[in-house]
Amino acid sequence: METYLSYSNILSGISLVVLMMAVLLMFRIYKNMNGKLYSTIWWTSISLLLVFTISDGVMAYCVWFDRLSEIENVLGVAMICSAFFTMVVVYAGYVTTNDLKSINISKRYLDKVMESMSSYLVVTDAKFKIKKVNAAICRELGVGKDSLVGSHVSSIFVNSDLSDLVENYSEQMEAFIENKEGGIKSVLLSGEPIFRSHGRRKAQIHGFVFQAFTNHQKEMQHLYSFFRSILNNSEYAIVATDTFGTVTGMNPAVENYFGYREEEVKNQLSPDIFHSKECIEKFAEENNISCPEPGFSLLTNSIDSGHPISREMMMVKRDGTPFPALITVNAIKNGGETIGYFEIIVDISAKRDAEEALKKANSELKDFAHIVSHDLKAPLRAIGTLAAWLKEDYGTALGEEGREQLTLLMGRVTRMEGLINGILEYSRVGQSVHEQNMEDLNLVVVDVLDAVVPKKKFNFVMDKPLPPVKIDRTRAQQIFQNIISNSVKYMDKEIGEIKVACEAEGPFWKISISDNGPGIEKQYFDKIFQIFQTLKPRDEYESTGVGLAIVKKSVELYGGKVWLESALEKGTTFFFTLPQN
Repeated sequence: METYLSYSNILSGISLVVLMMAVLLMFRIYKNMNGKLYSTIWWTSISLLLVFTISDGVMAYCVWFDRLSEIENVLGVAMICSAFFTMVVVYAGYVTTNDLKSINISKRYLDKVMESMSSYLVVTDAKFKIKKVNAAICRELGVGKDSLVGSHVSSIFVNSDLSDLVENYSEQMEAFIENKEGGIKSVLLSGEPIFRSHGRRKAQIHGFVFQAFTNHQKEMQHLYSFFRSILNNSEYAIVATDTFGTVTGMNPAVENYFGYREEEVKNQLSPDIFHSKECIEKFAEENNISCPEPGFSLLTNSIDSGHPISREMMMVKRDGTPFPALITVNAIKNGGETIGYFEIIVDISAKRDAEEALKKANSELKDFAHIVSHDLKAPLRAIGTLAAWLKEDYGTALGEEGREQLTLLMGRVTRMEGLINGILEYSRVGQSVHEQNMEDLNLVVVDVLDAVVPKKKFNFVMDKPLPPVKIDRTRAQQIFQNIISNSVKYMDKEIGEIKVACEAEGPFWKISISDNGPGIEKQYFDKIFQIFQTLKPRDEYESTGVGLAIVKKSVELYGGKVWLESALEKGTTFFFTLPQN
């Protein structure tokens, strides 16, 4: 009997310890509780467990102090069994809550991943009813998540049959969505089923996950078609090569230029066949490059050293006919790495012919100018001299009227000579090349003022010193002299005023010359820059009408422009620009 009692004491003590451990484990479970419902269940469970533990402690007390000697052995066994059963249940709860906590953490992590994805993600049930969407698809559609959840997936992917996609979920298909602007956008869609396992039974489909990407393949195809269309319709020959210099592509203009078909050249030949060997050798000589075998690789090596090529070269057709061309060669880059080269070839035969024709025309114009100078000026001077002799020798016999006619004749001769000189001067603008140095425009203005401005009748003002400009000094004198002499010639005030100013305007200096003369009507602003155009009768103001035309041509020769502002009776301001460098 004593032996059984010792076993009962041990069993009851162990059961009490197990229950106390279950209570401690319950407090560990509390850390994993999340939500009001789980908290209520936990408090109910811990309350019952505490009642059961206290009851077990009372029964253990009775066993230890021989209060239930009749049934204490059976009671000890029952206590230990119930304690272990309780411990198993509590441990199962602990493991479950730990798993739930891990699942919740994973769910939150997956939710964040889903929200951060740039692709469009849609989760549905087995009947394609939407259960969850990410922010990307909501932004694209311009709607909130609540308006999509519960609706059929066809409300997102319009005019798309998804049944084949979910049956063959290893594949992708093109689908379409209607964005917030109302446009239809092509996407690349994949769909995979979500399976739910039922023990040994076959897993059943619980839902689907659809993921859509912007259809870059289609966009790339459109982009390729776009650029291919440009290449095919370009009148310039364009050739692409790999890094070894083998042609990988060319446009139809290459065949028009050289006579080679694409299938003859592509992946077989180098652009060497298009280039004149002598021109490549000349390029190497100009750039101090040794070239045992001159060819296209010589140009690509120059590209690799950081020197893009754009220059004129002689090219060779299939039949050996050479022609001049402007070529551009550069590298094709991918992420900073050279993956090939391209060459653009422009036939400039017509340009060369036009240049030759222009040179010939300029030469003929120059010869014409000399002919005009020699063959017209000499007879004019003879006429003027004869008129002067007649007036001097026979002036008395001719009478007053005859002398006036001779004076008029001499004036016309002088005017004609002035026009001839004007033509010659105008034709020389831009033809003769003079050395250009940095000229002090202030000294130029002083020389012009001394030559054409009567100091007693004019006041001259310069706001600030003019900047130095790289220009031919004679050109600068022509510009200032022709404008200022106009102000002097047509001045209608007792005291004239001439003002010169300058300011920076982008890469140019904008120079202005103002006067207080009679002004010019707006309708004549363009006319006065045309050769031989004058606003006053020549009998009233002797003028060739060439001066301002020379100003315009000279300023435009340096890339500048000339214009004016004027108001009647208030004066005129001429503006012109010259490059700062």
